[in-house]
Amino acid sequence: MDKIKVSDYEEVLAVVGKYTEGCKVGRSDIMKPAFTANALMYGYLNGEYYNGSIEALYGAVDAFGAAPDTLVRVDVLSIEGTAAAVRVTLENWHGLSFTDFHNLIKEDGQWKIVAKVFHQYN
Repeated sequence: MDKIKVSDYEEVLAVVGKYTEGCKVGRSDIMKPAFTANALMYGYLNGEYYNGSIEALYGAVDAFGAAPDTLVRVDVLSIEGTAAAVRVTLENWHGLSFTDFHNLIKEDGQWKIVAKVFHQYN
């Protein structure tokens, strides 16, 4: 097995950066390239369980709009070959705070998010 290169970390951070930028500016078109077309999302939002398409995230980002005061922290937890796990902390996104866990796959030489699992803080 080949060792993971620094460029893989940089590419993973850039992909997740598209997600966080889209959240901050309130535009799903910025984050969509970070996700696979059939990406899934799971978590509890205001106590209600959600499991399904990432399209719900796009709709929420567009509906809520810009959140320039959002604080973001991204931690690459692991990269193993063509799989990666990343933790994203969003603080004060429209008054809400979240921890996300993003799973990524390297497909045809490009990293993409295939799943987002999140926890909302009260």
